[in-house]
Amino acid sequence: MTLSLITTVTLCTLFLQRASFTMRVSVMKGKNLMAKDANGYSDPYCMLGILLGQSPRETEEKKERKFSFRKRKEKLEKRSSTKEVLAATCIQVTEVKPETLNPVWNEHFVFDIDDVHSDLLHMDIWDHDDDVSVAEACKKLNEVSGLRGMGRYFKQIAKSVRSNGTSSSGSSEDNADDFLGCINIPLNRQLSDSFRLYMDHCLCLMKSMRQVFPCTSPAAVTRCELMLSFCELYLCVSVFLVQYMCMTFYKLCVCVCVCVCVCVYTEQLEPVQQAKHSSSAVDVTACFSQVREFWKQLSWPDSAGAFIFVTRLTDVSAIATHTHTHTHTHTHTSLCIALNNTEHVRVFLGHLPRDLDWQGVEQAMEESCGAEGKEQVNKALNGQLYNVDADLQREAKRLITHLTDKMLSELKRYLQHISLSPDSINNDDAVSPLMKYLRDTLVILSESLVKENLARVLLGMWELLLRMILDTVAENMGVQVEFYNRFQYTVEALVQFFCADGKGLAIEDLKNHVDYKALDEELRLNKCSSFELIEQYFLEKISQQRTLKHTRFGRVSVKCYYDASEQRLTVEILHAADLIALDANGLSDPFVIIELCPHHLFPMAKSQRTQVKLKTLHPVFDELFYFHVSPEQYRHRFACLTFTVMDYDWLSTNDFAGEALAPLSDFCWPGRPNASAAGKTIQPTILHLARNKPKKPIMRILDARTGDGEAQEFVRKLKEIEKSMEEE
Repeated sequence: MTLSLITTVTLCTLFLQRASFTMRVSVMKGKNLMAKDANGYSDPYCMLGILLGQSPRETEEKKERKFSFRKRKEKLEKRSSTKEVLAATCIQVTEVKPETLNPVWNEHFVFDIDDVHSDLLHMDIWDHDDDVSVAEACKKLNEVSGLRGMGRYFKQIAKSVRSNGTSSSGSSEDNADDFLGCINIPLNRQLSDSFRLYMDHCLCLMKSMRQVFPCTSPAAVTRCELMLSFCELYLCVSVFLVQYMCMTFYKLCVCVCVCVCVCVYTEQLEPVQQAKHSSSAVDVTACFSQVREFWKQLSWPDSAGAFIFVTRLTDVSAIATHTHTHTHTHTHTSLCIALNNTEHVRVFLGHLPRDLDWQGVEQAMEESCGAEGKEQVNKALNGQLYNVDADLQREAKRLITHLTDKMLSELKRYLQHISLSPDSINNDDAVSPLMKYLRDTLVILSESLVKENLARVLLGMWELLLRMILDTVAENMGVQVEFYNRFQYTVEALVQFFCADGKGLAIEDLKNHVDYKALDEELRLNKCSSFELIEQYFLEKISQQRTLKHTRFGRVSVKCYYDASEQRLTVEILHAADLIALDANGLSDPFVIIELCPHHLFPMAKSQRTQVKLKTLHPVFDELFYFHVSPEQYRHRFACLTFTVMDYDWLSTNDFAGEALAPLSDFCWPGRPNASAAGKTIQPTILHLARNKPKKPIMRILDARTGDGEAQEFVRKLKEIEKSMEEE
């Protein structure tokens, strides 16, 4: 019987901490297994686990026991009872391969290792014969209690071996899985074999270097000596931190990363003299500089090889940068220094294309591989650099967020002072404490941050203030207009502060921010009267109607003409088409409501309606309606006619089918064809219906004005329409 296994042991070493080990086991295939079934085959599967090492005395006492799936040593020491349940994660199982003596599994497992010197990898092979799944069988095996239960398990193995699959059909254990064999593998041998294979691989790489550094070329020998001396220099640093590490040129990234880890691990985040960043940023860039100088002196002769190494060097820069940027700081000063460190490294990495001669590599690859080679270089190198820069930008944003969050409590206190200041205090006195705090903070930030980071932090403060003022306004809906006027003054003062007469942030960047636009709109609407808000609502609806070309809610055909001498507006509802079905029979019972809006502009005008047309989606009305409209009324841009199509219901409220608007200026204004004697002969106007939900900002502000009857009535009608749409 032959079994193929591949094991890989991974060593994870942290700074001055106990090493932890993980083993990856690959169960590949079996060959010439025993036949246990009547058909001359078996249904084999494997069970794997880690056996903890034993002392010589324990080995002598338990020499009859060949193997044992035991719990981890640390957990056993915590429990004195011998009847503890064994952990189900100690044993892992492959799939069952039916009817074969040469199974192929190709499955992979990972185990944690306590002691690589004494632990064993144990595996047994079974022939699956019962109807229970292997996973369930493994679970039951792992749930045996204490030594007695484990003893019964070993007796089952022994019985299976002795019977050799010849149990009588009447036995209660006919369906028990048959034991095919087992194996124990010492882990210390696997560990040594892994490193032996790795060393052989390194030697093969070094032998391949003979083609790049031929011994007959003095220049090549010089370059090879330079490379080896460089590796030897960094090996001295890395041995202190990393064990079992074989240095080759391809492992140059480990050297740089180790140096960066040392810089960051010992960093106290104190500024360097006459600089605003700390020594770790200088040390990291110094590591990169040595790599750059090494690459220049090496003068790699092979263009394809140069591309591979330049890609690797760019990658190591990314890894080292990622290690450097993950700092955890709390104080204001340390946050500023960490932010400057990030910017210092980011600027240095921006010079990589020039320092590593990307352009030369592109040209060489283009000459050897054509346009595809050049594109490959651009894609690989620029992609790496873009990802590094994006990581640094994200880290800078995180630090800025942490820095501005420290200002949160103070800013909240000053905004609360503005919010609660009585109307007798002028705006300058209410806002001055906030502005003084911002000026003092700006002095500290200017001394601690480089110019680029100062601009980023100021932008972060601007965004934070906008969000806080938005929240304050949202918490104070329906208050006096003076409240919103004061915060409008506050926002204008903040714009001037952050702009700093053109020396700070660009005023376009400040006012184009999405939160600024939302806040400006919120303050503008809250300062409006209820009538002005209603007028704004109808202006927006008219604007939407003009851009409406076609909808799935149908259309209505009307004629409107105005008699100036009598100040009478005639509205003729002709017909509608393609209305939506709102009844269970797939039809509707439509009628149209005609109103002059807004109501406060036409207080004497009453809404009128057509007759109900039963069971149709294409009703024909042909009805006339008259309204009195004066020139003082129709000259307003927001004055309009609304056509609301409803579905009539006998037992419940009518359903909203759609609406359309027509501004009075389209047919009442002098000079319009509709305002002349020939108005009756003009072509009908086709208005497309819409079913848009009411504008939330205006509706929310009006709803908060509980003492305004006109506002509450307007909101009530809008809510009825919205409720009708939700019920459908």
